[in-house]
Amino acid sequence: MSLASHFPIKETAGRMMLWLVLFAPHHAIRAVADEPSSAEFDTARRLRDYFEQMSVAKPFLVRDGQQWESHCRALRDYVLDCAGLHPLPDRVPLDVRMSEPLDHPWCTVQRVSYQLWPGVYSTGLLFMPKQLPDRPAPAVLCPHGHWATGNAHPDVQKRCLNLARMGYVVFSSTQNHYEDLAVGVSHQSLMIWSNMRALDYLESLPEVDETRIGAAGESGGGLQTEMLTALDGRVKAATIVGLTCDFRQIMFPDGSHCTCNHFPNVMRRTDHPEISTLGLPAALQFLTMNDWTRQFEQANFPTIRALYAAHQLDDRVFCQYADTDHNYDQRKRELTYWWMDRWLRGSAAQEPPQEPETVTFPEATITNLAVDRPGDRGFSELSRIFRAQRSAPAPDVSDAERWRAHRAGMIAVLADLLGERTALARQAESLIVEMRSEDELVCERIGYPSEGSLLVPAWVLRPQRVSEKKLPVEILLAAEGKDWLFQQAGEGSPRERARRGALVVLPDLRTFGESFSTGTKDAAAQARAWERNGIVWGRPVPGMAVTDLRAVLDGLACRDDANVNAVSVTTCRSSDLAAAALFAMILDPRIGSADLDFADACYEKRNLMLVSRILPHGDVRRWAELVADRQLQLRNLPAEAGDPRRLKSVFTCLGNPGGLQELPRAPARPEIM
Repeated sequence: MSLASHFPIKETAGRMMLWLVLFAPHHAIRAVADEPSSAEFDTARRLRDYFEQMSVAKPFLVRDGQQWESHCRALRDYVLDCAGLHPLPDRVPLDVRMSEPLDHPWCTVQRVSYQLWPGVYSTGLLFMPKQLPDRPAPAVLCPHGHWATGNAHPDVQKRCLNLARMGYVVFSSTQNHYEDLAVGVSHQSLMIWSNMRALDYLESLPEVDETRIGAAGESGGGLQTEMLTALDGRVKAATIVGLTCDFRQIMFPDGSHCTCNHFPNVMRRTDHPEISTLGLPAALQFLTMNDWTRQFEQANFPTIRALYAAHQLDDRVFCQYADTDHNYDQRKRELTYWWMDRWLRGSAAQEPPQEPETVTFPEATITNLAVDRPGDRGFSELSRIFRAQRSAPAPDVSDAERWRAHRAGMIAVLADLLGERTALARQAESLIVEMRSEDELVCERIGYPSEGSLLVPAWVLRPQRVSEKKLPVEILLAAEGKDWLFQQAGEGSPRERARRGALVVLPDLRTFGESFSTGTKDAAAQARAWERNGIVWGRPVPGMAVTDLRAVLDGLACRDDANVNAVSVTTCRSSDLAAAALFAMILDPRIGSADLDFADACYEKRNLMLVSRILPHGDVRRWAELVADRQLQLRNLPAEAGDPRRLKSVFTCLGNPGGLQELPRAPARPEIM
């Protein structure tokens, strides 16, 4: 071999003598200073480096004139698309239902039900003032955020009651959580449209002046306020409390924020501070505190202020930091009242009004307000609606020409779903940290360069004595990782395969084995974090695994003893690795055969690692059609994964009827494979 002629290779000096004795005729070796074995691949540091690079805020440029208009329009459409709302849904009848009113000295309070999609309803609380100085009156939407008792919480009630006391018609929309990302429904799909429909409801009230509508919310309610103001021009003034900051402030390599913050692909193009400005010329007030918004005034607000100044709207942005915990306390509420009066009533007051002592309802009284909704099918109906609207019928692939055309289009779709274009350029060198001879095998421990500074750790096994110059490549993947596979013995084991004349490769793809440790002890929390972060980056974890597997193939292509035109991949004990291997096979023709165990998992059952919006394009069997020109064994694939007869017919149409085997269970063979 001449590995070093293709990839710079680092190796530990402590093992050099053994290498030179055993392999000098076959290897070009470059020695470097000895390194501690515990830091050979330094996987935790490399994963954290990757996390930081992927989480860097996207550029936020100050534009004006036509340049801003074009950018704003395109970015607004993009954010709506990320939320699954482009184009916007049809505005079905609101079908408003109302509870009996509660009486307060300043207003009446009723629970209101209104329709979002056919058979899908949301609710909110209407605070209708008893005194309306203006007719029609200004209105304020107050989404409540992550309060334990929602809009029944006393602090939410105080904000709504005092705005009503001041003569505002107030509607506090309910923060609903529902997502089914496999079909394209995110929490933001529901929240944004729920609030847009809440504006429709406010506009329908004869008491409301539709030209004077504001919005105010904190935390999750602040996110709703930001998104609504950015995407719906009816909001003229907004107070965003404890939310707007770079995504990086609410993303972590080993933990995750509330899932409603994680909607697909948004960080491919933008970040929260820029999103917050898409409603320009809406008047924006940011209230920050000792949470993830602590640095906003210094780090982000100057750009927002400069953007508004470029449009001669300097006075329409305001930011104030408070040395408080994460809350919407009295001072912040008073600033909200002042901001709404300034921009919805034209008040010239320089100081916020003082909030009086406010009597709120018992939380249970608000919570127990009930509305009869006979047509409500629940939020799960959204999955059916999105699926019906976005799924394409199965294409005609009855001959090779149609199959090739379909395959080309689907490869582009898959590359986008997996975030191929967001992959970082390789920055690392391949790294050999160990090579030894045992059991008539040569065993190498190698790190193959993947994205950024990442290395894919792998064992490579080959027979000591070979008659052929190039060996067929067999890649084996297991949930337990490469080191577990390396220790196995017996028929079907990696060692036995290598003795029979194969170059056997045991890599740890991302989120498996050595390739998934950033130093945390809570593996489940880390797995959730990477899944959620991958959603925001537009780089799902299966896409990372596919990139790692193809990086291994690139590394193997540089070996003189590897026949990368004869690569097989076998997975066991992991449906997620099976899906990643199938996707890699679709994107990379060097994989000629695969034996994949799906362990009764598929996207329809929602038990495969998440790829947003994949189901409208098909489940596992539909994707498997794209490798009908090769050899494929599918094990333990459930009925929900697609039509097995159609899949078999596609292989037959390609003149490859023997290329597909579907096996209900593993044959009688060693446990490991």
